[in-house]
Amino acid sequence: MIEIDENFIKKIYIPRAPEGYKGDYGHTFIVAGSKGFTGAAYFSALGAVRSGSGLVTLATPNEVFDVLSTKLNEAMIISIEDCLNFKNLLKKCSCLVFGPGMGATPKTKLLLDYIIESIETPLIIDADGLNVLKKSLLKFKEKKSVILTPHFGEFSRLTDFSIEYLKKNKVDIAIQFAKENNVILILKDHRTIITDGNNIFINSTGNSSMANGGMGDILSGIIGSFISQGYSPLYASILAVYFHGLTGDVLSKSMFCVNPTHILESFPFIMKDFFS
Repeated sequence: MIEIDENFIKKIYIPRAPEGYKGDYGHTFIVAGSKGFTGAAYFSALGAVRSGSGLVTLATPNEVFDVLSTKLNEAMIISIEDCLNFKNLLKKCSCLVFGPGMGATPKTKLLLDYIIESIETPLIIDADGLNVLKKSLLKFKEKKSVILTPHFGEFSRLTDFSIEYLKKNKVDIAIQFAKENNVILILKDHRTIITDGNNIFINSTGNSSMANGGMGDILSGIIGSFISQGYSPLYASILAVYFHGLTGDVLSKSMFCVNPTHILESFPFIMKDFFS
């Protein structure tokens, strides 16, 4: 069991080259949002933008396209129903984030199944993607890079274990689940667990001031961003969880509650300070 701390993070960090340009830092593709849940898509996309992805594209349903086009100025946006563009981005993207605010509907399940069958790059499944996932788990046996990001409620639905049982046996179950399903599992908790089924990492950052909606959406975008920038899926997960929590820790020293917007505003400054 490895604790994710300052020394570990500094060992895996890849400094940016002075001559780097956006093409060096990848293209994060995010599939998210539905009517009433535009915030989830917005937070995930900006999480990728603010953590350094060279390009970010959000695919969202037609019904919320105009709303998110108005809100998002730092990312590109396409309609999920634009099949040609969607298929092209599946081939070109550095990684794909699926699920925030999608709704746990048959349509979401069909789209996720298509993506699992089609995509060759790393795939991060979050939120409603997890809620429609269960029957698709066996398909991960042939995939090389799939990251799942459940909290205990979502993990309970994936495993059929009660939340109480999972909390008592979280380390053993997390390792077994990741190994059996060929995934990287990020089990979100006060001390988040990350495992690829072989090694297990325990995060040392984060606090209850961050306990509000939208935090997980930001995290999924940050994970995708770090993969796009060239980190392995495992190290991208570790970095994202650590700096997401660290930003909350720094802000909570002077704030009673830390909201997603606060994380987005402060994340690049806190990450820069860490390595200065």
